[in-house]
Amino acid sequence: MAIDMRKILSGELNELAIAHSFSLTQDEFPFDTQVDGVVFTKPAAVTGKIVNMGGYISLDVTVSVEYDAECARCLKPLSRCFETSFSRTVVNRGDLVNTSEEDADDYIEIVDGMLDLDTVCAEQLMMEFPMKEVCRDDCKGLCPKCGHDLNEGDCGCQRKEIDPRLAILQKLLEK
Repeated sequence: MAIDMRKILSGELNELAIAHSFSLTQDEFPFDTQVDGVVFTKPAAVTGKIVNMGGYISLDVTVSVEYDAECARCLKPLSRCFETSFSRTVVNRGDLVNTSEEDADDYIEIVDGMLDLDTVCAEQLMMEFPMKEVCRDDCKGLCPKCGHDLNEGDCGCQRKEIDPRLAILQKLLEK
């Protein structure tokens, strides 16, 4: 979504509320919005505001998205909602003259009076999105031998394996 910033830049408005949604499957983003094993079930929702405080324009937003995934340990299906909030300073294109690349990430540029909010929000969402999901912190996962869900109880498999290099010593202990 491109937000028309001309009323804020001219001083006609001091605050602009944001309530918007966008799809993370858009091909127009300059980065990949696909996450392995994750299906975004609804568009990302953006809420927040843009405030002009005497020439200093700030953007404060919260982005949330619902998705389906699998537990990385036991493979149970999960439905979750991820939410992140961030703030940026909004500037006109060309106003960032003596700014390093690292500091430039703290700013969003207005191009031709418009502010591209979708790209900024999608980028922030992808940077903070969890790499792996677990159904619960103490999930025990699956047995590596038989595949039994260890959260449902022990499967009885012998999980302790002897290093093949030391197997000859095991034979000595058995005698």
